[in-house]
Order: sequence, then structure tokens, then C-alpha cells
Amino acid sequence: MAVTKVRRVRVSARISVSVRDRLTKYCAASGISERSVIENALRQYLEGSSDSALMLRRLDRLQVSVGRDHRDLELLSEAFGLYMRAWFLAHSPSVADSKTMRAGEGAYKAFAQHLGERFSAGHRFVDDLPKESMNDQEPSEIS
Repeated sequence: MAVTKVRRVRVSARISVSVRDRLTKYCAASGISERSVIENALRQYLEGSSDSALMLRRLDRLQVSVGRDHRDLELLSEAFGLYMRAWFLAHSPSVADSKTMRAGEGAYKAFAQHLGERFSAGHRFVDDLPKESMNDQEPSEIS
């Protein structure tokens, strides 16, 4: 079994006194040599394998997920709007086709206006639900 010797070179760098103090305290507490700490830190930095690189990758994945959620919410909102429009058209008093269309469209516009006013005032649908169905959580705790 042959032992391979790692070739090492001397590197000299100046660091701040505060970083040096922290390094000294860390090495004394952990029993690790300063050389090992510095070499491992440089390796992580150069390989991009630090925790910050991992966090950035995770944040990128979260950003993609939030984008999908936003798209899905937009789709559901549009579907709900189309459903309400169809419902108002179907449940308007049938007088004549053009009058029915105008009545249904007017009812839908009134609904959309009312919904916008309530939403702008900070009202949410979950505020209307019984607290028992929300496991005794305040509506603001849900989101």
C-alpha cells in the first residue's frame, strides 16, 4: 500500500485582525488547525459548494414554484370569472336574447364591481367562514 504525499505550497495573505481573532478562537475551540480551516474554506468557495450556493439553488426552485402557483391562481381566477359570467347569463330573467345578454352582463359587472370593492377594503372570503371550520385560527393566521 503506497502512501501518496500531498504536495503543499506556502501562501501568504493579509486578513483583518477581527477575522484572525475569530479564526484563532474557532481553531482553539474545535481543535482544528488554521491551515485546515483556511484550506476547506477556500475549497468550498472555489467549488461553489458552500451553504450559500445551496441556498441560492433552493431559492431558484422556490421562485419557479411561486411562478407556477401565480399562474395557477390566475387561471383559477379567470375560470371563476367565466363561470360567474355564464351563471349570471343563465339565471337572468329571459325576456329576449339581447335583453337577457344585457341583463346578465350587467349583473356580472355589478358582481365584479362589488367583489373589487370588498377586496380593496381588505375583505377575504375566509373571513366569512365559521371559525370552527378553520380550527379556531383567525383568518389572518391561515395565509
